[in-house]
Amino acid sequence: MTLERPVLAVDVVLLRILDGHLHVLLHARREEPFVGVRALPGVALRVDETLLSAARRALEKTGLPRSKIEELFIEQLASFDALYRDPRGRTVSVAHLGLCLDPGDVDRAVGTWAAVRGLRERLPFDHGHIVDTAVERLRGKVRYTNIAARLLPDTFRIEALQGVYEAILGRRLNRANFRTKLLRIGLIELVGVSTEAVGRRGGRPAHLYRFSSGEVAPEDRDFV
Repeated sequence: MTLERPVLAVDVVLLRILDGHLHVLLHARREEPFVGVRALPGVALRVDETLLSAARRALEKTGLPRSKIEELFIEQLASFDALYRDPRGRTVSVAHLGLCLDPGDVDRAVGTWAAVRGLRERLPFDHGHIVDTAVERLRGKVRYTNIAARLLPDTFRIEALQGVYEAILGRRLNRANFRTKLLRIGLIELVGVSTEAVGRRGGRPAHLYRFSSGEVAPEDRDFV
């Protein structure tokens, strides 16, 4: 009996927030099947590289600068092993979730940022399912970790932080309750006030905050 050797692939869901909504980085496929169709960046794993190295190599297909790729937050998401997910043959994908704040210039000839909302049915393979899984993972982790830090600068206004949470969760949050709860559990801390000029109508400069820890780590309880 001849045994087919499955291909181990790595696909990457790189997310950022644009115009108040989650966007995912796609690239135009250069080979069959689905040539010219936008898809998640992915590669077949080489024998001489780790899964993380393969994920970073996959992102190079989008035109994302290599220097930026090395700085990205990337973690394993899940394995996808449906029998007929790839028409070329048996392929298992270890998908990864990535987050970025400022990706630099993406080569628009090969890479584009697409709004996650309404995107699922237009992606090839099972990439729509992979994107859905990534968004659900992010929605879960934003409730009990400081993972939102990967989508914000080191210091930020509370409005910016709330905007990140609302874009991820897909719903509005009460500003006063949101700030009070995150300060009470020590997830964020006040660091000063903005040096930006106050508007014509006057008022006090905006407060600036930062996450108490620089590492993505779980908290004791769900806080959103």
